[in-house]
Amino acid sequence: MLIAVCSVKGAPGVTTLGLGLAALWPEEGAVLLECDPEGGDLAARFGHHPEPGLTSLAAASRPGSGPVSFDDHTQSVSVGARVVLAPPGDAAAAAVQTLVYSGAEVLRRTADVRAVIVDLGRLTRGSAGVRLAAAADHVLVVAGGHLADALQVQARLEWLRPELSGRLWLVRAGDDGYGAAELSRALGVPVLGESPPSRLVGGALAGRLQVPNWRRLRLARAMRDMAITLTTAQPASILPDAAVDRLVPVEVRS
Repeated sequence: MLIAVCSVKGAPGVTTLGLGLAALWPEEGAVLLECDPEGGDLAARFGHHPEPGLTSLAAASRPGSGPVSFDDHTQSVSVGARVVLAPPGDAAAAAVQTLVYSGAEVLRRTADVRAVIVDLGRLTRGSAGVRLAAAADHVLVVAGGHLADALQVQARLEWLRPELSGRLWLVRAGDDGYGAAELSRALGVPVLGESPPSRLVGGALAGRLQVPNWRRLRLARAMRDMAITLTTAQPASILPDAAVDRLVPVEVRS
């Protein structure tokens, strides 16, 4: 299964969610690909060298390079997740571009036998990240619950929906603003789950804190519930195009 995690404006916890899903996935073998062209932070956060990682995977995926094993390019970080780490700076964007144009078959073959979670950061129209999202079975758009957040998602659905072959979901970030049901009705997109703020879980998944019991805390439980839902959800459909007609701003509450 190939799962893309992204935002459309800013990055409200995209990497945190992607890493949490990889660490908490209910089946063995899940791996996170750090494919945010502006990312490349996890190696430094967890005290790793970024190689082997995304750059070596992209190079190995070039035509004529022979069989490719993801395991040769992953590293284990302290929260219990396997990660293909990206380098910092412009090298991350170059590796993503190479992987998109040369490694799509490798990604698909690997996703046929294990969960591959791809951190795309912020999606922009025509970007390499959109090409990766287009290949995913599930696309998770992380957004806050305020009217401004909903409108930012709404404004991009017109071009994003036709690009996708998999199922589109929202993940509501934060505790304030509109609830999941309200966002889903307004945007015509199902909400996979909610990602409440958590200093402890967020700190653990950012490599800043050592929290032995982080998997039992509220945010981690929410992430695990999302992972379980994805393992049982039908991947090959998105909401009907008619849902676009329901994209109206949520009424502001006083």
